[in-house]
Amino acid sequence: MSEQSISDVLSGAFAGVCFRLFGHPFDTIKVRMIMGNSKKSIFRTGLDIYKKEGFKAYYKGMLSPILAEVPCNAVMFAVYEAVYRELCPYPYSNQPQFASWLIAGGVSGVAYAMVVCPAEMIKCLLQMQIKNIDNELRSPLRCVITLLQREGIRGLFKGLVATIIRDVPQNAAFFTTYEYTKYLFKQRNSSDDINFWQALVCGGLSGIACCLASYPLDVVKTQLQCEAALFKSQRKFRPLLMDGGVIMCTTHILQKNGIMGFFNGIQSCLIYYLIGCSAQFTGYYYAQQLFKQALPIY
Repeated sequence: MSEQSISDVLSGAFAGVCFRLFGHPFDTIKVRMIMGNSKKSIFRTGLDIYKKEGFKAYYKGMLSPILAEVPCNAVMFAVYEAVYRELCPYPYSNQPQFASWLIAGGVSGVAYAMVVCPAEMIKCLLQMQIKNIDNELRSPLRCVITLLQREGIRGLFKGLVATIIRDVPQNAAFFTTYEYTKYLFKQRNSSDDINFWQALVCGGLSGIACCLASYPLDVVKTQLQCEAALFKSQRKFRPLLMDGGVIMCTTHILQKNGIMGFFNGIQSCLIYYLIGCSAQFTGYYYAQQLFKQALPIY
């Protein structure tokens, strides 16, 4: 592995930890809003969680994704950087490279989905815990064991099709927005560097863009994965062709809640990505700057 690739992998791993630590409470609220199908506001949903289950409930299910964020983000950023360098070899052009950003972001989305799907499967099940839940789903390890016993390895990858469909446009919007806003700040600064606050803005805007680009698909994915807590005979969403249940789930949401059913919980998701991606890209940018000084790769 080249020194450039090592820099991409380690910076991506650090970015993933930053994202999860700052964003997870809002992800928990989002999942509760999606699965509860209630009309409560983000504030009311968050307050109910605190009153009934305490502060720790905001971090339910965080262990599996934070462990997964390290390899997942390492893969995502490394794949993005590798594909981008192939499409737009170093030294990078002084002009915006929208096509390269979109393609590299989309490819990184496929790679990310393949790695993150099992962790998101477990996260969704744990976030839906209530006090009288079956003990089989009380911990990440118990979730894994139960899913393997019920369905084998396929149980951990339920919702994979929906995850890939979600993550391709999500990552394309994510990286393109980040790169373009970073480009604008560099033009404004007449420099190749951006400051801390500009890095936060780049990350926050990229988070909002990727949320808006993919949220309806995230609702479908979440419902498919949370349904895995049920036995097969109790599930509503059957795979048609090889869609993993996406078509039936999409139809169900549309019939039950109309088009707005695909945007239930979006307020929490926007805050989740705004805060999480601000931390993620700021962590990534400064980790890259550190490696730029430490390694002879630039």
